[in-house]
Amino acid sequence: MQDTETTQQHFSTHEIIERLSQQIGEKYVFPDKAQEIAAALHQHLDAGTYNDIHDGDILAQTITEHLRTVSHDKHLRLYYQAAGISTRIDDNEAYTPEEIERIRQKSKKNYGLKKVEILDGNIGYFQFNEFAHPHFAGESMSAAMIFLAHTQALIIDLRTNSGGEALMSQFLCSYFFDAFKAEQIQLNGLYDRRKDLLQQYWVFPYVPGTRYLDKPVYILTSQHTFSAAEGFTYDLQQLKRALVVGETTGGGAHAGLRYPITAYFEAFIPSVRAINPISGTNWEGSGVQPDLPVAQEEALDSAYRRALADIH
Repeated sequence: MQDTETTQQHFSTHEIIERLSQQIGEKYVFPDKAQEIAAALHQHLDAGTYNDIHDGDILAQTITEHLRTVSHDKHLRLYYQAAGISTRIDDNEAYTPEEIERIRQKSKKNYGLKKVEILDGNIGYFQFNEFAHPHFAGESMSAAMIFLAHTQALIIDLRTNSGGEALMSQFLCSYFFDAFKAEQIQLNGLYDRRKDLLQQYWVFPYVPGTRYLDKPVYILTSQHTFSAAEGFTYDLQQLKRALVVGETTGGGAHAGLRYPITAYFEAFIPSVRAINPISGTNWEGSGVQPDLPVAQEEALDSAYRRALADIH
């Protein structure tokens, strides 16, 4: 009972809804949808939906469900932090020392790189669960690609990859295209509503090690494949550089930042959407559709058999 009473002192649902609606209205990637979201939140507020919720985590989860019911955006989310939150808002997306240190600490889990091996038939297999920033994880990613350079085909396992940094996706994608054609190969674009700016992502003219050219690439996916992992998959699929094997991915194509709402609540608000130069759209809501649909448990076997057939 004491915990509940302490939590009750932390928030006013009216204040949360008002400030959350304001932030979404100013920053959410689709202005028209932002108005719909705000209207739905106020309807719940007026109906007393939140009146009997006295736990911060439960309130955040409930409001998140209401946000997503209207937006269908799996990135849009409200968080409760019992210890309080930082009031910093950095719309320039500069990394704070705290954020840099959090990325650095990911080295304790090898930046999400899980397994690199050569399967029978000289088929490469590479599993990693995160797209960590290349400033820290680029050397490890490059080492993996150097190890796999002389395989006859490559299977990249993203079935448990929940995303991360778009820069790492750009870095890894660049290994699969000719350096002398780099200026002609756009991978993706990100439109930022706040800046009214489209940032284009192109193949890098240089990557350390050997590029993986003119050999089959297969990407394994599941419903848990999300965000930057979907971007990597979608870009290579659109450019006809990889065959996607597995399940439809999670469907999160928007990027954004965390913004303080009150002293104990903050929201992740997407203000950036991907615009692929080939399709003119992205995978938001629909997910990346596999070229070879199979259950995620069968994806590796299916891709391996396809690789053996393709190289012979």
